[in-house]
Amino acid sequence: MPSSHDSGLTVALDAPLPLELKVGRGTALFVAGTCFHREGVIRSLELIVDGAPQPVAYHRMPRLDLFRSLHPQLDAFATRGIGHDPDSAGDPWLHSYRSGFWGIAEIAPARGGPRRLELRATLQGGETAVRPLVTLTAPAVPEPQPVPESVRAAGAAGPLVAVAMATYQPPPALFERQIESIRAQTHGNWVCVISDDGSSPERLAEMRAVLGDDPRFVLSPSPRRLGFYLNFERALDLVPGDADYVALADQDDAWLDCKLQELLARIGDAQLVYSDARVVDEAGRLLSETYWVTRRHNHDSLAALLMTNSVTGAASLLRRGVLDYALPFPPAQFAHFHDHWIALVAIARGRIEFVDRPLYDYVQHGGATLGHAAANRMPGLVSRLRRLTRHPRDRAVLWRHHYFVDVCRLSTWATIVRMRCGEEMAADKRRSLERFLATDRSLPALAGLWRRGAREILGRSSRTLGAEWMLAYAFTWRRLLSASVRDRPSAALRLDAVPPPELVSTPGRRVGDSPTVRALSDKIAPLPLLVSDAAPARINLLIPSVDLQHLFGGYIGKFNLARRLADNGQRVRIVTVDPNGLLAPDYRQIVERYSGLDGLFDEVELAFGRETGALEVSAQDRFIATTWWTAHIAHAATVKLGAGHFVYLIQEYEPFTFPMGSQAALAAESYELPHHALFSTELLRDYFRAHRIGPFAPGGHEAQSASFQNAIASVPPPTADALRRRGTRGLLLYARPESHASRNMFELAVLALERALDDGAFAGWELRGIGSVGGARRLALTGGATLELLPRRTEPAYAELLRDHDVGLALMYTPHPSLVPLEMASAGMLTVTNTFENKTAEALGAISTNLLPAPPTIGGIAAALRAAADGVERYEDRARGSAVSWSRDWRQSLPDVLINRVIGWLRG
Repeated sequence: MPSSHDSGLTVALDAPLPLELKVGRGTALFVAGTCFHREGVIRSLELIVDGAPQPVAYHRMPRLDLFRSLHPQLDAFATRGIGHDPDSAGDPWLHSYRSGFWGIAEIAPARGGPRRLELRATLQGGETAVRPLVTLTAPAVPEPQPVPESVRAAGAAGPLVAVAMATYQPPPALFERQIESIRAQTHGNWVCVISDDGSSPERLAEMRAVLGDDPRFVLSPSPRRLGFYLNFERALDLVPGDADYVALADQDDAWLDCKLQELLARIGDAQLVYSDARVVDEAGRLLSETYWVTRRHNHDSLAALLMTNSVTGAASLLRRGVLDYALPFPPAQFAHFHDHWIALVAIARGRIEFVDRPLYDYVQHGGATLGHAAANRMPGLVSRLRRLTRHPRDRAVLWRHHYFVDVCRLSTWATIVRMRCGEEMAADKRRSLERFLATDRSLPALAGLWRRGAREILGRSSRTLGAEWMLAYAFTWRRLLSASVRDRPSAALRLDAVPPPELVSTPGRRVGDSPTVRALSDKIAPLPLLVSDAAPARINLLIPSVDLQHLFGGYIGKFNLARRLADNGQRVRIVTVDPNGLLAPDYRQIVERYSGLDGLFDEVELAFGRETGALEVSAQDRFIATTWWTAHIAHAATVKLGAGHFVYLIQEYEPFTFPMGSQAALAAESYELPHHALFSTELLRDYFRAHRIGPFAPGGHEAQSASFQNAIASVPPPTADALRRRGTRGLLLYARPESHASRNMFELAVLALERALDDGAFAGWELRGIGSVGGARRLALTGGATLELLPRRTEPAYAELLRDHDVGLALMYTPHPSLVPLEMASAGMLTVTNTFENKTAEALGAISTNLLPAPPTIGGIAAALRAAADGVERYEDRARGSAVSWSRDWRQSLPDVLINRVIGWLRG
């Protein structure tokens, strides 16, 4: 996640800004993120475009996510009386909570050269601080295709129509049918420009064979993947300058032979004309005689068309002059549709006409992004009222989603239309545009939106599918947000201003019907990939996120694997696959303080996969998964690139980390995907072998697997005399009370400890817990004893803490031995841990005699604790037991021979 720390001003963007920007007659960028000053309160915030200030829409909005990341030791909802946090270098005066901001930066027509976008904060004392955000350069635009001389010489009658088609891997039979339907047009004066978005060489060859030597068709492959929105923009950029009209074409429909002729006859003085369509399936079977089954057209109202489109691109013919205002398209920051944008520009400049009969067959594919059914879906009143039974927090999350994904998207479009067409718009249309833009600050405008939505839902209209209702909820959420925010987080008043992880949400998707289904779907969704011949080949190591609160041994192992691959000459990129949230400005330095990771980011790239749009890869890129859901994502990427296997870094049997349910099932499925397995510990590999999982399943091969040992924290081994000189006895519990760490059996550990206390053990001892991601607190135990839960420590401070205790208690109800009991044993602590199937007492005893394995029962753990308390004075034995048979160095853990084997798997 981009972040900065400059002269006390800390800025982070929630979504990256483009580095290239086409401006045309003017454009706009949506900018959202966090901004606070370490020393002072920000009074005002402005976007600076080429030196000219523009106030942001909102700032000092609540960002609990950033506050928690900068203050992991504090209870966020118990900070009302706290004015200073000395443990937070990034936010010592607790200013980060009121840091959210967003706004729209208007970019005027270019005067040549790069464009600068900055953020300027003015503090309460009048001081200012400026942070550069991005320098925008203008990308190259393809040259319009000249009309072939042979076409001109043919002397076809009537105006010249340029047909603009965007293609990507078109089904050969459907593509041929579409091309032949264009060839058969009764209006003969046309040319067709085709922008192809990275189809395979084989498919391009098939397309060229269909086009033959017909000079009216010009096929132009794009040098890189663009996506359908920008590929249509490219197709329109290719339109000849002397064309009179432009028709849009999909790659797999079929036109009636009179389509162009009838659209030309009906356009009159309108800017755009479009027709109805028959709906057919891929086999040509009729699904509907009309595209618009239940919905009225909204092509005569700018406000209605802005909120919900009814103009389908493949049905449209427009005047060539509309492109002078529609191009370039608005930046692809949201889930934009090309036909919606073109229709909005057309109605802003004049009139739209409709031909109420089908002039082509629209092919509805099974997985279509937004098709016939979605275009006519109108939730009824009962359905909408039923949604009000959801938990208020779930509803607030849904409204927030619609605010950022829909309100901010449409506001950006409205801003660009006003910049490009405002002086030429009719007064009533300009008022409609201004009214929408004012809705976020005007109660009468918001009330009008509620009234329009009510008319839709009560059946008096079906023009917008009730979009006003959804937008009204979104605008209302923003007002509630501003009214409820306080200077400190409050559990009772909690509306977060956190934009969704992707402003480009899946088009046509029904958000919010089942939050749990949506969350799981998002978790395993493939990363969008842009395959580019210019991209270097990389090894992509997929991790959930860069989460400083949970930077334990497993994460350190992932980062060290990336580091060791880079040490062996590989180009490596760490890619996050979950929404990452905001990071402390010095997050790179924090990560690099851990063992083996000094200078990591000088050698290894870092990309935020859900925040960077599409991830640019080469066809030779390979993937390493590190969790069950990254395995699903790695598999999808591997299939897309045509590779056989991915490498799976397996650090746990992950179904055990969830209750028995969907996630556990999907975690188990991940081991069935084609992979080579790298296990952290031979004990874990033995478990997979015994249960015939992964490479040990029928048909698998053990040679597709290997194991290593995660390096434990380096604790200097104590001498017997040093152990003898300790004063107050101490017990240290690996305390993970959080639900996501249930396998560490915090409850069982406390119950067993209380039983040992009842039996007279540990009287007068200091009892402490380490490992919780929450703040410091005390837990009352039986007999008046207290367990002090300590906050997170740095790695050196953690090692020192281990040396200050005599007995350890660290449980893990999985086959992995866990690193914490090994680290405790290496510090000379008699450490109670549990057995689990092949994690036997004998296997654990072979690692260290300081380990006291016990069955995972209250009685078994309590008995082992009493034995540990009785044995603390065997100092020589404890000192000898600190020589654990385990790696303390990452180069020893991941030697060159193992890394080269992994590289071989990736190349194979």
